Amino acid sequence: MPDLSKLALTVPKLTLVALLLSSAAALAQDYHEAPVLSDQVASGALPPVEERLPANPMVVEPFEAVGQYGGTWRMVMSSPSDIGTLARTIGYENFVRSVTWQPDIEQADIVPDVIMNVAEDVEINEDGSEYTFHLREGHKWSDGEPFTADDVMFWYENVYSNTALFPSKPTWTVRNDKPLVVEKIDDTTVKFVFGGPNGLLLQYMATPANDAEQNQPFAYPKHYLEQFHPDFNASAGGTDWVQNFHAKADMWRNPEMPRLHPWIITQGIGQGSGSQVIAERNPYYFKVDTEGNQLPYFDRVTVDIITDAQVTTLKAANGDFDMLDSYVGFVATPENRGTFFDNQEAGGYEFYEVLPNRANLMIVSLNMTHKDPVLRDLFGNKVFRQALSTAINREEVIELVWLGQGLPYQTVERPESPLFDEEMATQFTDFDIAKANEMLDGLGLTEKDGNGIRLMSDGRPLQFTIDISVIRQPWIDSAELIKGYWRQIGVDLLVNTSDTTALNQRVESNDHDAAVWSASGGADSIFDPKYYFPSSWAAFYATTWGQWFTNDTNPEEPSEAAKQQMDLYQQVFAEVDASERLRLMQEVLRISKDEFYTIGVMQPTSDYGIVNKRMGNFPSVLLASSEYAHPGAANPEQFYYEAE
Repeated sequence: MPDLSKLALTVPKLTLVALLLSSAAALAQDYHEAPVLSDQVASGALPPVEERLPANPMVVEPFEAVGQYGGTWRMVMSSPSDIGTLARTIGYENFVRSVTWQPDIEQADIVPDVIMNVAEDVEINEDGSEYTFHLREGHKWSDGEPFTADDVMFWYENVYSNTALFPSKPTWTVRNDKPLVVEKIDDTTVKFVFGGPNGLLLQYMATPANDAEQNQPFAYPKHYLEQFHPDFNASAGGTDWVQNFHAKADMWRNPEMPRLHPWIITQGIGQGSGSQVIAERNPYYFKVDTEGNQLPYFDRVTVDIITDAQVTTLKAANGDFDMLDSYVGFVATPENRGTFFDNQEAGGYEFYEVLPNRANLMIVSLNMTHKDPVLRDLFGNKVFRQALSTAINREEVIELVWLGQGLPYQTVERPESPLFDEEMATQFTDFDIAKANEMLDGLGLTEKDGNGIRLMSDGRPLQFTIDISVIRQPWIDSAELIKGYWRQIGVDLLVNTSDTTALNQRVESNDHDAAVWSASGGADSIFDPKYYFPSSWAAFYATTWGQWFTNDTNPEEPSEAAKQQMDLYQQVFAEVDASERLRLMQEVLRISKDEFYTIGVMQPTSDYGIVNKRMGNFPSVLLASSEYAHPGAANPEQFYYEAE
């Protein structure tokens, strides 16, 4: 079995250090449980805790101290489609998981960036093409039914392999154009066999699943879902069976769906008044602390669904939530820092630092695969994109909108990363209206209408719309400033705001002119490369190219440069050796630098969050990104309320 540390990309200054995790049997012979569960055991509603835990529970060492049972963890999500908040907080239980980042430990050696979790152990062959996972004996779903290899095989044979349920295969499962093959060895052992080396498998399996259909090997309880599948129940078949199966498998909307998480949904998205998700502790959760106390400590979790950012801000300042930052709740922004600072005593909270893994907090993506051939030709010209970039006064935008909390950078890895490129970061960031006008003149866009707007090749005014989600007001405010700058170079920008769901629908259908989002991949683009080449539809600058890469619907053959990046990334994905993987990724980013796909506005210097002063075992500094499980990697099951 190769050294797992060789499967990790070393990131200086962003050291990932595993928690102490060891055999529960070696640490505690007697197990303990929350009082609310003891009452159920006494009444006969539940078996004793020893019978609910697996033979070898996972042991989590508390961050500061063994916690106390009880209480409700109060959070907020920005919309019913904000699945990411749930997946990265109460729903982060994958086969393997990201480790907790601790800022006070210097990196001396390469350490694994993933640890075992739902799977107890893994064996990997020499070239990384076969992974044998060992499950925990006696592990149970939240309804008490056994979790075994049969559940994994149900996922593989009846979900993953069913083209009606999943017409396209996730990237992590396909190597050399061959889909994954899963074999059952025994009740607690499964082997994943790939068509070639899959060096990033564990890292991909550790990322949060930000969609309702997890498509993860551990997310489909056979004993429950087989009743909705025609392979097992003929009456389940019908024209709408696929939609019905996905609905039943939706762990965030269907409270009947068994799970492996610390808290189990009892009121899902869209239920009750539709304004709150409620989850109660899982009596069969498979983790304990170092004294044998079954986790989690909190009895309950409530997640308010609030689409109005101002309402969220006011409630947060009032102390209505136990934690909130720019990744959870989205309102811990630079302009709100003063409000939170002024209300922290009355609200009963304090600040914590968030180390943002953002390549850029606001990027503008022109749709190079536009359905309109004239706009496609214009947006696909990198000199045009470079001219627009040159016509943005980033210093003013950062000062006025972001309160000076950022650097005028393009989309680029962070300075802490070995993939950082200062030239890439600063290219076309110097504000120069005269230079931008000269660049556009050089493209032949010299004729203008009576309003001073340049005319495109077909005589239409050079006007296009940029779609922006309302979840971040600074995006909208920045776009209004950019609209003014671009007016000075004869470009008429229209700003359209919508909720995130509507924006994503427009992008995925390739119906957008341009769109704004932030870019993750500030120190882990090797796991989330879509901002550097079109690796999925969510590459807003080339939607159909990304769909081509993932064999999705509406694909279009990419440019030669993008195809070269795709080929390189396939090598990155396969490579087991970390140093060679780094070299290949540097080449991917070199091409991205030259192609200049997106227009970056600013890279944040630091973020912040607010946390209830009574919240125990909560780190003072958290690493955050879309791919790294924030705050899930800090083991929320060991958060608790300290006594007043």
